[in-house]
Amino acid sequence: MQNSFSFSRLWLLIKKQWFDNARLYLLSWLALVGVLSLVFFCWAFFNTGNRYDAEDSFVIFLLFLFPVGFIFANTTFQALGNKAKGTDWLMVPATLSEKLLTGIVYALVIFPVLYTGIFVVIQLITFFLITLNPHNNLSQVRDFWSDLKIAAMFFIPLQAAFLLGSVFFQRYTFVKTVLAIMIIGAVYALIIHFLTRSLFSGHLHFNSLFSVRTWEGDDSKIYSLTKWVTEVSEWVLKYIWTPVLLVATYFRLKEKEL
Repeated sequence: MQNSFSFSRLWLLIKKQWFDNARLYLLSWLALVGVLSLVFFCWAFFNTGNRYDAEDSFVIFLLFLFPVGFIFANTTFQALGNKAKGTDWLMVPATLSEKLLTGIVYALVIFPVLYTGIFVVIQLITFFLITLNPHNNLSQVRDFWSDLKIAAMFFIPLQAAFLLGSVFFQRYTFVKTVLAIMIIGAVYALIIHFLTRSLFSGHLHFNSLFSVRTWEGDDSKIYSLTKWVTEVSEWVLKYIWTPVLLVATYFRLKEKEL
């Protein structure tokens, strides 16, 4: 086990990850290209009438981004689920930081970039074929990249959660990670429910995460945090999950050191 971080060793580890899984990666990406092409073909071919809504393509983007990305992230450290492969992986002469960064590069950088690139190319080809018929009317997508930023706010922390799941669980990692996220989400919702019920009486409605409107008869009141507390809390909720989950992944990997 090496003790000092090395960018050159990290690069070698990234290349090793590719060569060790090149066939799997290539077949997976080819399958994704085929499925997305088929979905776009069905969307274009079976459309009733001559009007096409480009907004529908963003639904296709999200429909495959999340499940495919989660499956990909959840297989990042799958070698640890096998004793022989896990031992070989742990004996690779690299630091845990380098090994974790290799997983992060593939799950949080390479996958979303390649997926977005493949999607955009297939989308543009489909749009071009649709516009070849002068009778077709294709509405423009409002702002794909703006919607992509919103999707990334949910995708990145969830991708980090499935990355942690690939280390935390040894078997059936994907199913167990999904169940863990659902259970944590349900517990969080119950805590918020009981907390708000203990603080406020009568009927209530959440205006936002940090603002509540209550009713008592015809009278209503709004309770909210101060502006700076709300802004700081929103920032924390948006960006804290990914680093926390990645740090947890690091320490989980550290527990598996030989």
